[in-house]
Amino acid sequence: MGYPRYRFDQRFDSTAQAAAQAAAEFGAPPEPDPVDPLDEIVHSERHLQAAVYGAEVRAFAEGVEQGRREGAAEAAARTDAALAQALSHLDEQLAALDDRFADALRGVEAQGSAVMLALVRRLAPALLERIGAAETERLATDALRLAGGSPRLRLRVHSDLAEPVRARLADPESLGFKGTLEVVADPSLPPGGLDAAWEAGGLRYDPAAVERAVDGLCDRALAALSTEHDLFTDTESTASWPH
Repeated sequence: MGYPRYRFDQRFDSTAQAAAQAAAEFGAPPEPDPVDPLDEIVHSERHLQAAVYGAEVRAFAEGVEQGRREGAAEAAARTDAALAQALSHLDEQLAALDDRFADALRGVEAQGSAVMLALVRRLAPALLERIGAAETERLATDALRLAGGSPRLRLRVHSDLAEPVRARLADPESLGFKGTLEVVADPSLPPGGLDAAWEAGGLRYDPAAVERAVDGLCDRALAALSTEHDLFTDTESTASWPH
C-alpha cells in the first residue's frame, strides 16, 4: 500500500522527524499526508444515479423474462391438462358407443359370414367342375405312387377323362410304378370321379360327395349363426339361401 497503515500526530521515523524540523526552521510547509484511495471521489452523483437506473432496468427485464417463462410453462401445463381431460372423456364416450353397438356389430359380422357361406355354397359346384379334370389327373398320379410295387393298378374314370388320364400316365415307370396299368372309362362314375384299386388298397374321388360335404358344412355353420344371432325369421331358414 502507498499510505501508512497507522496515523499518529507525531511521526517517529527519523526521516519524518528531520523533515518536520527542517520545515519548522526554514518555514517550508510540510508535505501533505497521502490520501486513502477509498476516500477519493471516483464517481459523480450522475454516474451513481445512472448505475442505479441501469441496475433497475436490468432487474426489471430479468423479472419480465422470468414471468414470461413461468406464464408460458403454466399455460402449457393447463393446455396439457385440458387435452388429457378431453381425451379421457373421448375414451369414455367411445367405450359407451362400443357397449351400445356391440350387439349390432356382431349381428353385422354374422350377416357377412352368412353371405360368405351362401357364396361358397353357390360357387362350389362351378369350382369343382373347373378343377375336376386337373384334380382327377393329380389323384391318378398319386395312385401310381401309392401302388408302388403292386403288380397291377386299375383306374376307373369318367368317360370324358379316360383319354387325358391315359396321356398323363403314358409312362408309369417314370412315376415310380412298374406294374401293369389299366385305365377304364366308366360312364357310371360322376364327371371328374375316379376309382383306383391295387393289390394292397385303393382310393376314390367323388366330386358330388365333396359338394354334398360343402353343403353340409354350410348348413351347419348357417344354423349355428342363426341360433346365436337370430339371423332368420320364423318363415325363413337356411334352405332359402341360394344354392
